[in-house]
Amino acid sequence: MTEPVGFDGSLAGVRVLDLTRNLAGPFCTMVLGEFGADVVKIEVPLRGDDTRAWAPVTESGESSMFLSANRNKRSVCVDLDSPDGVEIVTDLARRADVVVESFSAGALDRRGLGWDDLRAVNSGLIYCSISAFGSVGPRREEPGYDPVIQAASGIMSITGDPSGSPARLGVGAVDLGSGLWAVVGILLALAERERSGAGSRVDTSLLETAAWWLSYHLAGFLATGIVPGRHGSASPAIAPYEAFETGEGALFIAAGNDTLFRTLCEALELPELPDDPRFTRNALRVANVEELRSTLTARLADKPAHEWEEILKRRKLPCSRVATVGEFASDPQLEALGMLVPVPGSAGGATRLVATPVSSDGARAHPKLAPPRLGEHTNSVLHELGLSQAVIEALRGRGVVQ
Repeated sequence: MTEPVGFDGSLAGVRVLDLTRNLAGPFCTMVLGEFGADVVKIEVPLRGDDTRAWAPVTESGESSMFLSANRNKRSVCVDLDSPDGVEIVTDLARRADVVVESFSAGALDRRGLGWDDLRAVNSGLIYCSISAFGSVGPRREEPGYDPVIQAASGIMSITGDPSGSPARLGVGAVDLGSGLWAVVGILLALAERERSGAGSRVDTSLLETAAWWLSYHLAGFLATGIVPGRHGSASPAIAPYEAFETGEGALFIAAGNDTLFRTLCEALELPELPDDPRFTRNALRVANVEELRSTLTARLADKPAHEWEEILKRRKLPCSRVATVGEFASDPQLEALGMLVPVPGSAGGATRLVATPVSSDGARAHPKLAPPRLGEHTNSVLHELGLSQAVIEALRGRGVVQ
């Protein structure tokens, strides 16, 4: 029987030149590296990827944000504002299968590293651009980070408590989603190149990803003209479907249909509620959600969240205490799934990071390289290009590489 490999070597032999920074682009290239691609990450000398300086910082002095999106890569420090640096990156692109970049509009073209420039030296190159607002249109040159796009797209307007201010999502969903769509585009381009032999340009943006996340909200607005608003933890389409305060702690209850609502009422010893004319169907419960919320909250105040969770789970009702990230980190289910994997740490220890959430025949891809120290692989990669140590030292002396 063939041993499962967990997609480990699926992209073996694919060479990726990573010209990205922050989160969306590095997340994309990390995923490619997880599945076997050789990823060379180009960083600014002395400073490196911006996320190296973002909080929180681990005991080893590394930024946890950088660690989370940069394993399985080799770091090379090159000054892209010098002709020699551009020549080095062009030589790397000549040997690459994929280039991924997240520079501002026109920045790489001005340096001679745009799509047309690199396609001229490598006709089979797949060139993937990840931008804030897209490669065309009136806003294409605007800068933007994940929360800026959350604000611009309307995501922020539907997040948070109805009586409070708009809130950003607690995770970089727009960044991470853009990174995943870039992976999808790159994999499709690689498959197409297998048939045609030709490279191609792949484009995605944070704004496009935000529109995709908003798919059913946008569909609802386009169909009805009704602008969605904030509902806290609740849903505007289902009730009860929200977090309730209990005697101690919060409990999220998802009674997604009439049968589950009846089961909930039986578990809460509220037998009259399912037949109340205000609550017999989901549409009625949504229309009368304030009355329903008040009744359920009063009952749930009798016991702490963990007791109610046990009672409801015995009846197979979807629910969960609202856990902290710290509590989730020690969840035995996370351990059973193998979702926290050790990665050799740059300080000589071992750091646990989140695994890629897909498996093959029960096996996951495993991290192969720790997130790199700044410029850790400059020498080795430049040697692969045929540069002698004397030439490398001369480039280092002029500040072209680090």
